[in-house]
Amino acid sequence: MLQTIRDRAQGIFAWIILIIITVPFALWGIGNYFDTGKEKPIAVVGKREFFERDLIRLYEQQFAHLLGQSPYSEQELKRHALNQLIDNEVLFQEARDKDLAASDGQTAEFVRSLPFFQTEGRFDEEKYQRLLASQGLSSEQFIAQVRRSLLLQQIEQSVEASSFAIEKEAQRFYRLQNQRRKIAYAILPLPEEKMTVDDAEAKAYYEQHQDRFQTPEQASVDYLTLSIDAIGRNIEPEGEDLRRYYEEQRTALTPAEQRRIRHILISVPPTASSDDKQKALTQAREIKQRLNQGEDFAALAEEFSEDPGSKTKGGDLGFVKPGELEGNFEEAAFSLSEGEISEPVETPFGYHLIQVTEIKAGKPKSFETVKEQIRQEFQRQQAESRFYELRERLARLAYENPGSLDPAAEALELEIQTTDRFTRSRGEGIAANPKIRTAAFSDEVLAGNNSEPLELDEGEVAVLRLHEHTPAQKRAFDAVRDRIVARLRQQKARQEVENQAKKWLSKLNQGIQLETLAEQTQSEIQTADLVRDTPVPELREATRTIFQAPHPAKDQPVFTRVALADGRQTLIQILSVEDGDYGSLEEDNKDKLIANLARLFGRITFQEYQLQKRDQASPEINWPPTED
Repeated sequence: MLQTIRDRAQGIFAWIILIIITVPFALWGIGNYFDTGKEKPIAVVGKREFFERDLIRLYEQQFAHLLGQSPYSEQELKRHALNQLIDNEVLFQEARDKDLAASDGQTAEFVRSLPFFQTEGRFDEEKYQRLLASQGLSSEQFIAQVRRSLLLQQIEQSVEASSFAIEKEAQRFYRLQNQRRKIAYAILPLPEEKMTVDDAEAKAYYEQHQDRFQTPEQASVDYLTLSIDAIGRNIEPEGEDLRRYYEEQRTALTPAEQRRIRHILISVPPTASSDDKQKALTQAREIKQRLNQGEDFAALAEEFSEDPGSKTKGGDLGFVKPGELEGNFEEAAFSLSEGEISEPVETPFGYHLIQVTEIKAGKPKSFETVKEQIRQEFQRQQAESRFYELRERLARLAYENPGSLDPAAEALELEIQTTDRFTRSRGEGIAANPKIRTAAFSDEVLAGNNSEPLELDEGEVAVLRLHEHTPAQKRAFDAVRDRIVARLRQQKARQEVENQAKKWLSKLNQGIQLETLAEQTQSEIQTADLVRDTPVPELREATRTIFQAPHPAKDQPVFTRVALADGRQTLIQILSVEDGDYGSLEEDNKDKLIANLARLFGRITFQEYQLQKRDQASPEINWPPTED
């Protein structure tokens, strides 16, 4: 286990990174769990089927932006997305089989606590609805995803919580992770200038690696786009339309009732015994009796309340709206009359005495105040209705006229646009979207037919057809000869210096001094004092090997060899090893280290558990799709 940790953690204070290990939520990337489809699923886990659209949605939400910024291809990123879909489903089914649940109250409280739904520290209903709309989610869909994520969190935490670490493991980990090693080393340069390559070698390499010397396949497409935004810009509502829409939306446009609330909290820890809960309830009832006898609420709040954020303000929480508070608390607060004090109300935090000190009834906004908002909403509503109608016509016209976009363009008054050339992996403008590139190089489009409507974003679709296609072409030998010669010279130089380094390592192990090597190879001996997170820049690739090498003995020096990224070879002598001083840590830091090691052990255990459950689930995977 400790070796696993050493492999995964880097740095003199690597254990600090354990503090930030958190449960990964995929709130925005679970996929579409509400659609059904007739097409062949790309993966099946139990009775749950995943389709291409589920994969594309998660890929676009989480991974598409990495193209060009990471060493991974689009295919690899999609495979990663598919694995995430499968792993989440396996865990969800396991949670369901174990009868785990997330209550309505837990789910609502979690949503209200999310910072991107808050304004000035309070839940903002308008921001919540706006952000969901931007993701193409209804509140019901989002709540279902959150509930699902909370179930995954439960099962993940239940596995991770079973792990622990002891002080002996923490000592060993700290000593290893904070170990210092002093080394001497010599770098053997690449003898590239001594390498020769004749035409016969270059031509042979050229013939054997034809795929490396091709111009990439390219295409450009003609396309039509249809979007809700563009349709909306052409809709100019009449005054009567806006008045009628205003009357229909009057209730929605009326601000929610607000109540100014203060409270006294007698807290009860989640792990409290039934006796402790009863004591807290008894105390809350005694305070309520004193309030009934006329004692000052603010004074009692300052004396007894265990809510540090409000007790110094007499328990005042300010004005709140429905949906901003915990379920039981909110139900009680909005059932009270102004000035009335509640009986003790139980929440996950303890028992509350609640008083409403002021009520602001929601007043409808005047038409003039919300006219611009009404106009935009009306345009959007009308545009959405029109969009779905036109999308169907676009799909039908593109299908009925597969050899041209003109009929659809004329009927729907759309402009045919043309992209610049792009490849399967990269494009600009609309071709930056992987859906466009995938469709452009599909057999259907390459055969000269229109594509199906492609959903680019929520409320935008495109249909395309091939404008121009250039297959991958072999480059002439003369055009790539210099590249081939340079590559072969470097390959020969790498092989030459590797052979040389192996011979010298053998000689060093037989007793020849490092100084002798340096003298005969005209290399310079250098020394360095290394810790894991501060490697010598030119030896970065050697750090792992250096720290895995045995400890040197007086009569038995330790040598090792490492190939650097640029092809040079390094011969290294381990001069001394000094373990990290665990005893120098303060007791508080020792406790944190043990706790964080336990957390890492739990994380590793969970990953192994997840692999085991996936193995047992035996998901059926039909991706990437094969041609019939």
